[in-house]
Amino acid sequence: MDTFNLNYYLYNNPLLTENIADPKEKAVVDDLKDDMSNILKGLESSLDKASKESASKGQQPTNEGALLIASIAVALPAILGLISKIGKVAGAGINKLLGKVPSEKNAYNEWMTKLGHIADELHHLYLKPIQGIVGKFVKDKVKADKISNGIFHLIVASFLIASGVGAVKALQAKNVSLATLEGAMAAVKAGEIKAFITGLAS
Repeated sequence: MDTFNLNYYLYNNPLLTENIADPKEKAVVDDLKDDMSNILKGLESSLDKASKESASKGQQPTNEGALLIASIAVALPAILGLISKIGKVAGAGINKLLGKVPSEKNAYNEWMTKLGHIADELHHLYLKPIQGIVGKFVKDKVKADKISNGIFHLIVASFLIASGVGAVKALQAKNVSLATLEGAMAAVKAGEIKAFITGLAS
């Protein structure tokens, strides 16, 4: 199994520095740090527990994606709770520091640009640990990266929805796929996160 150390990455990694400059955007990201750490720890512990349970029963899944899907199914209630919580925290922080969704077009585009900066910063800080966790259970790097990217987009989708965003076309983010984000937002709204992740793992 991969030896990725989540605690070291989160708390002792001198390379884990923020790139964001705007003080209000930075404040939103800072408010999310504890909740993001809890999501990562919860994801790791839940997948690890499910993997050990399968091993103790002598079960060998036919593929790693099947193990991940089964593990996420077991962990889904806790993971959904964490994602919902971070969405609410981020939404409240964005509305407090950046204001609610503007109605005027130029103001709306500028507001969405700020959300794009926040999404890019979360990508910078947290995609690698998500990949490290998923990589423990899925050795196919292409598939592991695809699943990790999907989980990251679910997190971004949750805070966009909580912030009052209905459509993502105006979002300007270097590290966010609008197509994947639209799928993630639809999955969050419909309660179909398991199906969304299953599609990535298949």
